[in-house]
Amino acid sequence: MTLAARYVLPGESPPIQRGLVTITRGRIQEVGKQGQRRADIDLGNVAIVPGFVNAHTHLELGPIPSDESQGAEDEIAWLRRVIQQRRASPEGGLETRARASLAQALQAGTTLVGDITTAGASWPAIAAAPVRAVVYSELIGLQRMRGLQSENEAWEWLKTIKPEGQVAACARPGLSPHAPYSTAGWLYHRAAGTRMPLATHLAEMPEELELLAHGTGRLREFLEDLGAWDNEWGPIGQRPADYVRKGDLKRADWLIAHGNYLDRDDFWQLRAEAAADGHRVAVAYCPRTHARFGHAPHPFRAMLDRGIVVCLGTDSLASAPSLSVLDEARYLRRVVPELPGPLLLAMATIFGAWALRAETVTGSLSPGKSADLAIVALPDQDAADPHDLLFEAETPVLATMFEGKFHHLSKALKGLD
Repeated sequence: MTLAARYVLPGESPPIQRGLVTITRGRIQEVGKQGQRRADIDLGNVAIVPGFVNAHTHLELGPIPSDESQGAEDEIAWLRRVIQQRRASPEGGLETRARASLAQALQAGTTLVGDITTAGASWPAIAAAPVRAVVYSELIGLQRMRGLQSENEAWEWLKTIKPEGQVAACARPGLSPHAPYSTAGWLYHRAAGTRMPLATHLAEMPEELELLAHGTGRLREFLEDLGAWDNEWGPIGQRPADYVRKGDLKRADWLIAHGNYLDRDDFWQLRAEAAADGHRVAVAYCPRTHARFGHAPHPFRAMLDRGIVVCLGTDSLASAPSLSVLDEARYLRRVVPELPGPLLLAMATIFGAWALRAETVTGSLSPGKSADLAIVALPDQDAADPHDLLFEAETPVLATMFEGKFHHLSKALKGLD
């Protein structure tokens, strides 16, 4: 099958006007210009782009509306609302929300996801869907009994995963010590010892920095009010980066969610080439969630300049209006208009694939890789850089392709399935 489009944006090579993508047995065979080969399907005024990578999300969380008229929302008050939502969930509610959220993400062109789950609640939906994933089971608890409980729940889920099913689903399990303020240090170390993919929320809010440095502040009061505080708690270190770079913790793959307040003096430890024994560290920046809570400007450009891999995530419907990575990228373009289009596309695709150790299979339109791609409508106008047509418009994703098969076709493309 050969697809033709106004533009093909491969991601790791320059844009191709009047481009072609040839697909054989679910793999990309060739990427080139029209005229070199006859197209089976001419998609018209669209861009063919790599499938988007949602490197950090919580599919199990439902919407929590924000009152934009009140300005930035207090994040600790929002955490209370998240906990209330989870406690009010009926039996099976997490699985139901995960399935609905995943459908929304796939419709938005997502072909690879890094999801945080509660004891595997999202796994059945992901395992049955046309998507690649790393599914991180959350580890939480400052108090020892709570930590042991969440660890046991994670391992009970892991024991249910059959290797043949895992391969068929293109999904891998991982672990997620939730955050320094909610997860004891021993859980971080035990997770690192498994050599599984790991994710953690790090340097998410100023209150976290105060808690690590002084053991005081609103986060401690919040945990005490919940009955979750441990008077014997002590941090792994006084800097958030210590939670991924100290001792044996640096010998694991880490996906850092948010990283809003990482100290620039620690950036050298997070560079792609700085990881010990080939282990990877990346930061998943969630622009619209970051804006909702009125955080200081995110240091993602300084991180990129220092060699840190920064990819994009949506966080969850509890903090963002959609699970579309394209929406996140378009928002970021509005906030930082000088951000180069090729870099923005890389953050939305290949950087996330690298962070999730899938870059040899997906994340760009390259011969030999899986035909995981998104078809995005383009506006009826021209631009010197075709990336501007993708990121400065509000045009929809018309279809998602996974391993050479179309899914979530819009009415404009019905008939291709």
